Amino acid sequence: MKKRLSLLLTAFLLLISANAFACVGKTLVIGALTTPNEQLLAQLMAVIINERTGTTVNVQYFDDPQKLYAAVEKKEVNIIAENTGRALQRLGRETSGDAEAIYAAVKEGYRKEYQLVLLKPFGKTATADQPFMDVAAIAEGILIEYPALPRVIEKLAGIAQEKNFPQLLSAVESGDKPNQVARDFLKKKRFI
Repeated sequence: MKKRLSLLLTAFLLLISANAFACVGKTLVIGALTTPNEQLLAQLMAVIINERTGTTVNVQYFDDPQKLYAAVEKKEVNIIAENTGRALQRLGRETSGDAEAIYAAVKEGYRKEYQLVLLKPFGKTATADQPFMDVAAIAEGILIEYPALPRVIEKLAGIAQEKNFPQLLSAVESGDKPNQVARDFLKKKRFI
């Protein structure tokens, strides 16, 4: 009886340890355009994901939205810093309604057409006078391996409405490294 229990316990421990290391070597890739706003948002996501989950995160910048979306379709990018205005264009829809209506339309369209899950918005787009918001979109397939990812990223919901967000953006525009600006801000806010 003791021998059988010992064997079962050993098998159980091996199973747990195998699952614990299942994500070792896995790297998430966040895609963003080269604008200071998207660089900052991408780095905020990268730092909070890395610090809170221990997952390796790389940020890849694109100078053309089509290249960004092509990388998503090829599954080379798992998460994107998205804007509801650009997303509407991608979906071929007209800009109509307030920010919440646009967000709801994009959320539904992205899930159906591209298998992307739109998260709670970071806030109103810094450079637009229109009712667009910056959001993150995650490839549905990655959520199987990283089910806590939305909860971690959504800690940043509304971040673009923070009173000192324009100062962070100015720092990036002035040449400060987006990763360091993001890390310093998240430490100050005690998010990491």
